[in-house]
Amino acid sequence: MYEMVNSASDFNENSLEKTKKVNICKLTVINSNIYINLMVKIYSISTIRKKVREYGKKINAPSHILTVRTTSNGFGTPHIEINEKGYNYVICERGREHERRQTKDINKLLYWIIDSIVFIMASEYELKNRKNNEDFRRQLFTKEIELMEQLDSKFAQWKKEELDKTLEESPYEDSL
Repeated sequence: MYEMVNSASDFNENSLEKTKKVNICKLTVINSNIYINLMVKIYSISTIRKKVREYGKKINAPSHILTVRTTSNGFGTPHIEINEKGYNYVICERGREHERRQTKDINKLLYWIIDSIVFIMASEYELKNRKNNEDFRRQLFTKEIELMEQLDSKFAQWKKEELDKTLEESPYEDSL
């Protein structure tokens, strides 16, 4: 979660660990024609990495898939950029940017990072437990939701909503 403060003077930098770098971004909220300026705490990459490792432990994720990069490796592996606009989840391959998602919500960023980790784990599970005449997505999607639920009920809900949309467009086909 992020911390909101009314002004920079309400924010005490000395309360942070020395290893953490924190940026404060100004966010304007419109509510009933009233403008309120709030400060949104942007977490450092080291804090994000620590949280990803904590989530990884909860689901026994292999450490090699818990890497949070800050630059592209050129092979389609996501990386994180942090700037005054917030968090950017970026996917580049062969020098071309294919996807960029932006948020100021640390939980949304963590969901995007964890989602790719959970997908890898669920894919490996499905492959080992594949059933004849069953759409492989049944086990894949069930495992993704199960792993997300172990981490955060909100993550599981977001995943379920995404998968429901996918299934509306492309229902299960067990006879294939």
